[in-house]
Amino acid sequence: MSVLVVFDLDGVLIDSRAANYEAFACGIEALGLPRPEEEAVVGLIGLSAAEMLRRLGCPQDRVQEIYGGYVKPHYLENLPGLARAVDGASEVLSVLRQRGHRVVACTSGDRALQENALSQIGLREFFEDMQTPDDSSFHKPQVQYLQELVTRVGHQGPVVHVEDSLVGLQMGLDCGATTVFADYGFGRPEPLKPHFRIKKLADLLELEHVR
Repeated sequence: MSVLVVFDLDGVLIDSRAANYEAFACGIEALGLPRPEEEAVVGLIGLSAAEMLRRLGCPQDRVQEIYGGYVKPHYLENLPGLARAVDGASEVLSVLRQRGHRVVACTSGDRALQENALSQIGLREFFEDMQTPDDSSFHKPQVQYLQELVTRVGHQGPVVHVEDSLVGLQMGLDCGATTVFADYGFGRPEPLKPHFRIKKLADLLELEHVR
């Protein structure tokens, strides 16, 4: 049976730690604030860019200015040298497609950044569709955010959702998906309980749900 495999991107398929940190640090410094610690930024990946900026100290009325003027252009400019695919990403996505499964993405990053990131690291060709904040009035962890994607691609079978953030995991659980938490990513699942946890991306292929 064909399964819809839904991937979060940052931390799950894209090692974007350095790219995200440098971009958001640039934005915070543009406000005249001290450069944040790397862990303070990385710990917020999985939230929307606007929420990340707010939690890092950016005033609400300057979020769009700082994101559009500093964070986004810095990320796009430096992405080629700072981001890479996680180990085995191309191989895993190829096998999933060969097994007849459908592959989509559901991310908190805006479309331009994520399309660019996937293209830069050679993974865009594997994805049938993508859900980003540009496509919806909802956001993680709202279950409607994932439901919209499932409905749009016309899938009526089982869904496997691969995440590394608490908000994404909550969304997948509420949607009734089989949830897989990537322990190698940016977050931790506690206090929630995913159906499965993987230590490396290749472990996903061993789950009976996608064989």
